[in-house]
Amino acid sequence: MPVTRKLDSMPLRIPGGGMWPAQDVFVNWREIDSSNVKRIGWDNAGNMYVQYKSDAIYVYYGVSRQRAVAAAYSTSTGRYINTRIRNQYEGLKLGPYR
Repeated sequence: MPVTRKLDSMPLRIPGGGMWPAQDVFVNWREIDSSNVKRIGWDNAGNMYVQYKSDAIYVYYGVSRQRAVAAAYSTSTGRYINTRIRNQYEGLKLGPYR
């Protein structure tokens, strides 16, 4: 099972741009035992977050909590993200966070 630890809801600073200000979003994270993915998370607005081992974080808009949980518990999290998330949902790189 890829999930190694459930983490409490933690704030993630989303940078502002153009017409919207920076904001904090609370993300429910699961640490993952994966060669490329460090964490999978989701917020209450229906977005999925992926933190890679490089510390880059991506948000994928409109991904249901159920789909995010399925990715976290998939036997191959990276394959799940590549085949069922990356090309089907709009994503944005938020930046590396350490």
